[in-house]
Amino acid sequence: MTPDGLLLDLYASAAEPTRWSSTLDRLCAETGAYSAVVQAFSFDGARAQIHWSAQDSQTRKRHALSSAGISDSGNPRLDPQRALRGLNRIAGDDELFDPGDIARPRLQQQLATLGLGQFIGSLQEVSRGHYLGLALHRAVEDRRVFSAPQIERVASLAPHIGQAFVLADRLQTRRVLDERLRQHFDQLRCALIVCDAGGHAQWFNRSAEALLCEPGSLHLSPAGLRARTHAETEAFLREVAAAAVDREGRVHYLNVGRGAAALHVAAQAVNLATPHCVGEPTVMLVITPVSAIGEIPAAALAKLFGLTQAEARLVGAMVTGSTVEQYAQHRGISVGTARGQLKQVQSKTGARRQSELVRLVLSSAAAQLLAPG
Repeated sequence: MTPDGLLLDLYASAAEPTRWSSTLDRLCAETGAYSAVVQAFSFDGARAQIHWSAQDSQTRKRHALSSAGISDSGNPRLDPQRALRGLNRIAGDDELFDPGDIARPRLQQQLATLGLGQFIGSLQEVSRGHYLGLALHRAVEDRRVFSAPQIERVASLAPHIGQAFVLADRLQTRRVLDERLRQHFDQLRCALIVCDAGGHAQWFNRSAEALLCEPGSLHLSPAGLRARTHAETEAFLREVAAAAVDREGRVHYLNVGRGAAALHVAAQAVNLATPHCVGEPTVMLVITPVSAIGEIPAAALAKLFGLTQAEARLVGAMVTGSTVEQYAQHRGISVGTARGQLKQVQSKTGARRQSELVRLVLSSAAAQLLAPG
């Protein structure tokens, strides 16, 4: 059985949106149409809201459907009372317009000035309240009617056009979601790295990039993630490999490096495989430098703990290791004033000791995100 080339092109367009035009070119060639347009829209009362459209390459070059009243909600065919008459079937203007409807000759006159003649189209509901319409036009000088085999061909393709659009829409939604997630991951203070069982990095966020680019306890080499010494590298890779095959999904913890340059690493297997593709074991690494406590925005601390700006600045300084005395000297205030602010903070947060206050702040949302810029 010979594969249907147009169907193959159609479903390829779901993954490669730039192929819609060439696919519609092929549809025009098979049906003798001068123009082929697909539009996704919904109805807002008596008006159609266009969300997406694709045209054959010649129509796109001519900009034939860019005119007001043709490609937008002003087209009388997109009035819901007319459009829904063509739902789930191939329809022409005889089916969409009532006899004597003055909107029909007015539309046909507009179309004729753009070189467009006889019309057939299809309409299907691709999701609740969202529709996909296909419009085929002959050239205005082409007096032939669409033949029965051509209409049958369009009818057989219409459901596939709908499915291809739904697939394309889902893929685009997933791409947008992935990009937004990447942007949010880039705002995290902790370094996130996705690697395989051998420590070969597949993805990392901005904090991880900064960490790996600086000389430190962990770096990215052509062979993958490596520690400073051979022994530390072996221990690191051994723990990553163990996490990769841990069927219970337990978190594996390890230190890389020593002293102020040490890194705390949590490794856990993640499943990135699809039902039809098993894939290689993959590990998510969450890495925090022991000595790298960044500045926490005072505005965030004030909002989360109900502090004044002065109190929030004091707490932020204490989290980075400053004493009350050092903070007072830096701010040019008396030690008594700084201690009074600390008492107010402890009263508002319920933290009795400074260590408890620091722990409370470091476990808050304010400590997890990078400051803007």
